[in-house]
Amino acid sequence: MTDLSLAIVLTAAGATASAALITGLIAMGKALAGIGPLISGREPTIAFVLSAVLVIAASASVGVFTPESIFAAFLAWFGIAQIAMGVHDTVKSATTK
Repeated sequence: MTDLSLAIVLTAAGATASAALITGLIAMGKALAGIGPLISGREPTIAFVLSAVLVIAASASVGVFTPESIFAAFLAWFGIAQIAMGVHDTVKSATTK
């Protein structure tokens, strides 16, 4: 695993793993007494922002800013945000019935 880098976020597998990481971090944050009330009700927004920060950091680590790489970064961000927010929406709808 010597070639593991932040750029993996920009791949399909990395985007999926990143979404799971973000969802898990939000869930862990909600469980903490001091942070939980700040997060509660804002999960989709936090997932949106965290995915953007992660993709920006990954794009900066690659250091190539061509139209293709910017589009790839956008797709990665969109995928990560959709998966992370979708997990929250699914859990919310399953628990509010």
